[in-house]
Amino acid sequence: MKRARFILIALLGACLQLMAQEADSTSLHPSFGVDYSGEVQTDFKRARMANLLQLRANIPLSRAMSFQAASLSTLTTNEVLDVIDLQGFSNIDSYGLNIPFAFTVAGFTWQMNEHHSLFAGIRRVDEDYFCSDGVGLFTNCSCGIFPTISWNFPIGTFPFAAMGIHYTYDNEKLCLQASLYNGEGNYRFTGRYNIFRFCPNSDGVFAIAQAEYRHRDSHYYLGGTLHTQPKVLPSAWAYAEQALTPDFTLLAAYGHAFSSDILCDNFCGLGGKYTLKRTEFGLFTDYVRVLDVEEWATELICSLHLTDFLTVKPVLHVITTEGNTKCVGMLRVDIGI
Repeated sequence: MKRARFILIALLGACLQLMAQEADSTSLHPSFGVDYSGEVQTDFKRARMANLLQLRANIPLSRAMSFQAASLSTLTTNEVLDVIDLQGFSNIDSYGLNIPFAFTVAGFTWQMNEHHSLFAGIRRVDEDYFCSDGVGLFTNCSCGIFPTISWNFPIGTFPFAAMGIHYTYDNEKLCLQASLYNGEGNYRFTGRYNIFRFCPNSDGVFAIAQAEYRHRDSHYYLGGTLHTQPKVLPSAWAYAEQALTPDFTLLAAYGHAFSSDILCDNFCGLGGKYTLKRTEFGLFTDYVRVLDVEEWATELICSLHLTDFLTVKPVLHVITTEGNTKCVGMLRVDIGI
């Protein structure tokens, strides 16, 4: 544990040293942003609301170094819908956990050259992974990070984050990413489960890597993870976004966890996205098994880009869990400034 802390301190020290280098201050422009998502959910008997507010900032400190920060705040109403599902139909719903303020990103990015970058600090796993344009259209939580990872490991995915380092190599055709995080994600600022923990002995370490290959408008992803607590547990995934026409993209996804001592071992999904001017239509169906419970979930979404900063999304979910089928309707509003 002491060695891991020493490594993090050394990385932060290197960042601070680079920050001290002279830079052309006229080219350094900080940027700030605000994103709000609010939705009404209904099981066609009762309704509830979910709200997510995100703040972000990027502050250049030199030509190669910048400080990045992002936060979230969540608020949901207490009404409970008559839906018991495994995957979660809303990727902005904290399901009863209202968070006034929590960091999702807080650290330094070193742009080593045109293609290589390194981040050290607090970060959310789904800031970098499972956030492509294809799966990012849908509101199902499994499109945010596959359940073969999120069900099995208590890592820093929405709404949690964790201390770690993240490396990216990116060029026109290929993007390689690799990250090392504390094995548990949190959102608190104090106490045993605070967000600043890096304790490999008690929490384990979570390692994740992904390769993305781009060909014209198509994208292909292959990745894997390792979690070291209580023992080494691996998983792997692959998904593809194949552009069949300029307006239509086919989506396919598969994830598998390799240990028998896990909750979720398999996940697969298939769907498509069609773009018509400023409107996107999406259909995605997936299958997951958690212990001995099987679930099929289908999402139909329409994303209406009314302005450059306002998007309205009517959504219908059809969820079959252990042979019991439920429907959920949603209307989401996204505002980005």
